[in-house]
Amino acid sequence: MAESPSLPELTKLQLQQSIETYRLQMSLLVQVCTVLILADASVVGYAIQQRLAGIIWVGALFPLGMLMIIHIVVRLTLPIVATAVCIETKYKDPAVPGLVSTFLSYAVEPAFIDEIRSAMDKPTEEERAIALAEVPKPYLHNRGHLVRYTLVFVVTMQLLVPFVLWRYAGWTLLIAPR
Repeated sequence: MAESPSLPELTKLQLQQSIETYRLQMSLLVQVCTVLILADASVVGYAIQQRLAGIIWVGALFPLGMLMIIHIVVRLTLPIVATAVCIETKYKDPAVPGLVSTFLSYAVEPAFIDEIRSAMDKPTEEERAIALAEVPKPYLHNRGHLVRYTLVFVVTMQLLVPFVLWRYAGWTLLIAPR
């Protein structure tokens, strides 16, 4: 069995912190999305209670916000994940798979890990930053597209349903009934 190089203390700390930071950012993303879902449900519930169809349009902002936040968080976590993959690649025992690499190979497109490794192989910090900026956003296997399409569907329905309720169910569109 080939010996892997010893993991320096600073590098060990960087690996631990990058994994912990990624976990924390994903937890916060789930919390923010949960709040946005509850806010959307509250707005739709209020619209149903008041029979005021136009209020549902306000609810369309929440899934749009989720799409924006997901995009931002995925881009912000890229350097963190890249650092962890780079450290794992350099120092891991060949007989033991790396935690972050294994997670990414399961969760996102397999080519994504190779693109990260290629970007992190650049000799200078500036070149690495440029290469990482050019790495396409990772998409979750099937589930990522499903989430995005579901949110787009929800937004589309929240833009169309008020017209249907106004036209065919007799709801007020923009002014609350007296």
